[in-house]
Amino acid sequence: MIRRLFSLFTALMLLMNINIPALTGNRANKNEKSDSPVQPDTWAAVDGLGRVAPLNVKKCGDHERFVGMFYWTWHYNFARDNTAKNVTEMLKGNESALHDYNADLWNNAPDGAPHFWDEPVYGYYSDLDEYVIRKQAELIADAGVDFIVTDCTNGTATWDEANEVLFKVLEQAKADGVNVPQVAFMLPFWDGESTHISLKNLYEKIYSSGRYEDLWFKWDGKPLIMAHPDCLDENNPEDKAILDCFTFRLNEASYFADSTFITENIWGWCSDYPQAKYGCSLNGSVEEMCVSIAQNAHDGNLAAMNCVEGAQGRSFTKGLYSYKYFNGKKNVRVDKNTENALYYGLNFQQQWDRALLCDPDVVFVTGWNEWIAGRWSEWCGTENAFPDEFSPEYSRDIEPSNGELKDYYYYQLVTNIRRYKGTEKPVAANESGEKEYYHYTNNTPARDCDGWVGLHYTADTMRNDFKKVTVKNDSENVYFTVECENNITPYTDRAWMRILIDSSPNPGSDNWEGFEYIINRDNASPDTVTVEKSTGGWAFIQTGNAEYTVNGNIMTVAVPLCALSMDAENVHFNFKLSDNMLSDGDIMDFYKNGDVAPGGRFAFVY
Repeated sequence: MIRRLFSLFTALMLLMNINIPALTGNRANKNEKSDSPVQPDTWAAVDGLGRVAPLNVKKCGDHERFVGMFYWTWHYNFARDNTAKNVTEMLKGNESALHDYNADLWNNAPDGAPHFWDEPVYGYYSDLDEYVIRKQAELIADAGVDFIVTDCTNGTATWDEANEVLFKVLEQAKADGVNVPQVAFMLPFWDGESTHISLKNLYEKIYSSGRYEDLWFKWDGKPLIMAHPDCLDENNPEDKAILDCFTFRLNEASYFADSTFITENIWGWCSDYPQAKYGCSLNGSVEEMCVSIAQNAHDGNLAAMNCVEGAQGRSFTKGLYSYKYFNGKKNVRVDKNTENALYYGLNFQQQWDRALLCDPDVVFVTGWNEWIAGRWSEWCGTENAFPDEFSPEYSRDIEPSNGELKDYYYYQLVTNIRRYKGTEKPVAANESGEKEYYHYTNNTPARDCDGWVGLHYTADTMRNDFKKVTVKNDSENVYFTVECENNITPYTDRAWMRILIDSSPNPGSDNWEGFEYIINRDNASPDTVTVEKSTGGWAFIQTGNAEYTVNGNIMTVAVPLCALSMDAENVHFNFKLSDNMLSDGDIMDFYKNGDVAPGGRFAFVY
């Protein structure tokens, strides 16, 4: 329907000799990327469900593709006056209280009191916590997200304190080689006085003076803002300056809106499947589409996430939908009937599949870190309502959690962004036949910040800060030369300078989180470290020893191929470095403590 209407619209415009702006070509002009040698899209990854992230994905077509992520900066505002209430934990054994506003469980909390659907991986944090923002910046960058859009849709608040911390941390991370996401803002879904006040505030505090310009996400040569500009008077000099400053995209509030023409300048943030195509052009291109984890909707209407009829949660699909994933050996199909279906993101994947088919210039993902929803006596017909999220199934965050969803949705995001944007070529050997791999420094800063009321988070676990590793092999050994930012600490340190190796694509092999071997798990001597093979999980048997040397900030380890069950004709593996892991056997520790290269579950490919 949209294409037929657009053809009639275009013919009419041409007949009337009216120019149709920017109907063809690529409208994107993101600022220059970091020239860092770190290449996240060449890293391997296998998530906790066995799904393998693709590598060597061909970049199709000649238009650039961009991924935006809805991102929340207002937690500090609630954290100052509220204790952290976790609905998932509260309802265990108290399920009957879900629709009882006056149940003792809720402790007479007032209307709108914020409640978490689960605990974030970094605890109940404030967005003034620089440690958390730095960790988020790397995760978002490593996934391939180009920009984040912060939520300023309620009233006039633009969350200035958090903005200052966000920009400061992103600037430092960029200096450390992180291809950080750039920033845009989404203002209220109307053109009233609230939008006017918010526009003036952001313009005066950030844009008019050019502060952090390299961190602005630009579209059509100007910083993007998702807002309605009709509140501005072009005859007023101050308003005119704001109008001229930005590229405006009207933010569509409804999940059920129709597709739009390029001339309407509308973008969405959340859309019911099959999602609307925002900004359709003559050549069939689409400017923007939404992909969301879940939707607080039911049967074509807005609904609370805990509505009795059931909202569109993480395992919801339209029709009899299923998808396949690759587990390293074969394709596995999942659908609503799969055990723990909410882990597999069926709703998310169905929306991604449509976006990949339509191939827009921008995919807008909702979202990263909302985490909380107010509890209301009634909302959209639901009593004791949680409008936006309240449980692992009925929530829409990708940021890893300390609960049952862990980091499953993060690697599903990584996989789909790689399918959408393509990937870089794998690391090539240098003239000496060595392969060089790089990682960020300063990426586990000391933590010392208040969380929600009654919580204060401290940590100072960075010890040996990985900067570069060079790998080569001969007929007997594989050699790892690890360069750290500063001199390497003594070998007597606990959980010191480990190397984990994934040597087999067979998902049935004994392994710990995909890694068959670990070097230097414990019992290092002044010149040798152990090589061990997993017997299943965090349990190992020794298969050999490896000689090593340390000279200042450089460590070289010679690992016998026979200890890895390899020979010179068959040296293929993925690997990662870890130092100062605090919780042995818990891979989620890699997100929090010490240093790990590359981050999370990622691994370098040799």
